Amino acid sequence: MGEFWAWLGLVLASMAGGVAILWTVGGYYHLKYYVRRAHEPETWKCQPKRFLRPEQARHAMKLSTLNLMLGGFLSGNLVYALTRGWDTPMYFHVADYGWAWTVASAVLYFVLVDFLAYWTHRSLHFRPMFKAFHHWHHRYVATTPFVVTAMHPVEFLMFQAVSFLPLFLFPIHYIAVIVTLIYALVWNTIDHSGVRLTSRIPFQGPSMFHDDHHAHFHVNFGQHMGIWDRLFGTLRREGRRYGVDVFGGKGAPDGAEAPAPYVKY
Repeated sequence: MGEFWAWLGLVLASMAGGVAILWTVGGYYHLKYYVRRAHEPETWKCQPKRFLRPEQARHAMKLSTLNLMLGGFLSGNLVYALTRGWDTPMYFHVADYGWAWTVASAVLYFVLVDFLAYWTHRSLHFRPMFKAFHHWHHRYVATTPFVVTAMHPVEFLMFQAVSFLPLFLFPIHYIAVIVTLIYALVWNTIDHSGVRLTSRIPFQGPSMFHDDHHAHFHVNFGQHMGIWDRLFGTLRREGRRYGVDVFGGKGAPDGAEAPAPYVKY
């Protein structure tokens, strides 16, 4: 029975952790802007004339919460397996590899997860994948903080899988994993807030970057680092036509002869 309670404690803690982050961060921005400043959306909202219908907002809250509970259940089981001796490269003591590798591998993990998230997201914008799964998330054209994980469960599990994949590829300290996953959830919630926000973190773009993804659909696939969209040509350009039926990530020609410059975020 002791092992059962140990397993249950880890699983419940993992499930509660993700939900708590969602409702703490999401609740803060919801109250600050959607409740207290609902009368002046033109001063703070990315899309001032667009709001979710009340039933859409409630559905997003429920779906995001359920997906995070699902993810927490799986994460809790992974943590339980690791604490019971499942052999992976992840380690728990800095002395095992030293500070230089601990810091370098943490940066590598963050960059690799962000790179994999870009390609996972872009794959979900291939026509069959979009229609089968990703269109769930794009029903929310005007986002709110609670839209962050309001997606098809298959899509949510795809993103969770690419977050865990590097743990089996090279040694990484467990704290780096925890910090990266918390960072991703917090900033993805902010990026889905629908509020015009910027960051002092050099690689973290403004919330308008991802809001444009929802407004224009098949463009701006990056999660945190805009370098991937710029490198692979999927950053939104001025003078290009975008929309739900314009697949490919690069927009459609608008008739102009001059090359279309990237939108500046």
